[in-house]
Amino acid sequence: MRILVISNTPWANDNSFGNSFSNIFEGIPDLQFANIYLRYGQPENHFDMCFFQITERSLLQNLKNSKELSGRRIFMGEKVALTEKPVGSGFDQARKMRWQILFWARDAVWKIGRWKSVQLKKFLDDFSPELIFQPVYSKPYINDLVLFVKEYTNAPMLGYISDDNYTLRQFSLSPLYWADRLWSRKKVKAVIEKCEILYVISQVQKKEYERIFTPPCKILTKCGDFSGSVPEWALSGHTVRMLYTGNIGSGRWESLALIAAAASRLNREGDSIEFDIYTATPLTKKMKRALDTAESRLHGPVSYEEILKLQSESDILVHAEGLSLRSRMAVHQSFSTKLVDYFFVGKCIFAVGTEDMASIQHLKENDAAVIAEKASMVYKQLKWLISDTSRILEYGKKAYHCGERHHGKVQMQEMLKQDLQKVAYKR
Repeated sequence: MRILVISNTPWANDNSFGNSFSNIFEGIPDLQFANIYLRYGQPENHFDMCFFQITERSLLQNLKNSKELSGRRIFMGEKVALTEKPVGSGFDQARKMRWQILFWARDAVWKIGRWKSVQLKKFLDDFSPELIFQPVYSKPYINDLVLFVKEYTNAPMLGYISDDNYTLRQFSLSPLYWADRLWSRKKVKAVIEKCEILYVISQVQKKEYERIFTPPCKILTKCGDFSGSVPEWALSGHTVRMLYTGNIGSGRWESLALIAAAASRLNREGDSIEFDIYTATPLTKKMKRALDTAESRLHGPVSYEEILKLQSESDILVHAEGLSLRSRMAVHQSFSTKLVDYFFVGKCIFAVGTEDMASIQHLKENDAAVIAEKASMVYKQLKWLISDTSRILEYGKKAYHCGERHHGKVQMQEMLKQDLQKVAYKR
């Protein structure tokens, strides 16, 4: 079966999108993929696959000189530009500061850009997708491309959404934010209503989106083979090693700073904790000051294989969400994909977040983590956990059993295989 996926980042195992999609599809036979992606980066995975890349810079160069291609085919293993500075370093600053006006400038580039190119149409004709499996983004320019491709190929589409990109259950005092939200959600709805099935990331999201949209909703998360026995771990030594990997935006860095401060206090009281944070998030000076301390150490991004190695060498794996009203509303439907990795390795999870977040609700219902739901609870909960090291091992087993009950690969992929066949060949 030929499946087309349109994504913001390239399908690479070292980014969140690529890692999740590789996990979901790996092991399902007779699938061939094409990936159209819209940023810089190197595709890298183990599938039979072809790629097409469009970037803001290529669109601008094409507007200046029509002989420059607005998009081009990329071959697996081909070396491509990895840095993303499409219209200058201002976009890197925009990602740090969330400057809405610069994101609108990016949208304008796509609005006037000649991305409906002969090369794109030839790529679609050559691949001739039987199905589009589409991650649903909030960005209007991605959704414009999706709607064009859906109409051009006439292929049936399945949607997959992992964040709340539609409802107005958000918090912001900025009129620019609300103007953008109200505009972008129209395109989100347009894409979802073209889907035969909408896969969602959590039970919370399923309940809310089934009331809003026409397509049936099903829960699809990253999954693992939990058919073996519970992993047996020993603590790494006298020092308790804590680890966080991933995005630290959306208020997460402030929760990580609370953990770092609690670790510092516990160390002064005679305990020994080391806390390592690996992230690709552009860092502000405030983030660096809060997180690069004696107890917590900041590191740049590493490969997925290295992350798995770090997890196996750690005692406690950290899941952090922001505690502000804005952060809580932003992630109330979301479920972190790395939690399934945590479950699979059977390591103790220490989580910061509130029960109105889908991920925290899931952890709490399954007693799969030690949770601090308020800033004032972080020190208390961490102290309780490390004061008896048997609790660290006990919660590792509880995490594994949560994955076993809810995120098994066999069950998840059997549902997906049936849906792919039903939708692709029903016409």
